[in-house]
Amino acid sequence: MSLPHVNDGGVLPEHVEKQRMSVEVGPDAPRYTQTVEYAGAYFSSGADNSFSIERFKRDFSIEIETLNEDELVFDMIGIDAAVANAFRRIMLSEVPTMAIEKVFVLNNTSMIEDEVLAHRLGLIPINVDASGFNEHTGEDDADEHNVIAFRLQVKCPRPDEPVAEAYENDEQLDQIEVPDGRVLSCHLQWIPQGDQD
Repeated sequence: MSLPHVNDGGVLPEHVEKQRMSVEVGPDAPRYTQTVEYAGAYFSSGADNSFSIERFKRDFSIEIETLNEDELVFDMIGIDAAVANAFRRIMLSEVPTMAIEKVFVLNNTSMIEDEVLAHRLGLIPINVDASGFNEHTGEDDADEHNVIAFRLQVKCPRPDEPVAEAYENDEQLDQIEVPDGRVLSCHLQWIPQGDQD
């Protein structure tokens, strides 16, 4: 007796089909991300779940939404969320990127400790074509072919007396504008190395 396959549609109850075919992003975590691999998982519902390379070739497709020099947006249709996530992780690992790796602190009087500041700087995405640089290893000397350098020099002056008094009043706290009260990635100054321009 041949059972209809789950990919043919209309075989499973609606709530099971929804869990099988979609991933929901909830307020706390994504749901329905697991893959049912056991071939007899839906046997009691009268459906076959066995894998077939012919069926995969027939049902799987990639639809390109946008394609330009900097970005590719596409939909993968007919594939499990776990496999799609594996493709996503592989693609992310293959994209050449650059990040702040070494931080030299001369004077940090902020509330943030040096190690935390260095970690946060390392999380800033750097808009540079990393394929134009050589990979920097520990043995190599730093030069313009494997390193980019930035300087972060921000000073937040102490507020004068009227501003300091306003801090005691919570209602006026949001109205106070402290110069350089927030340090942003735009405060990073690029320092060209060698023939970088």
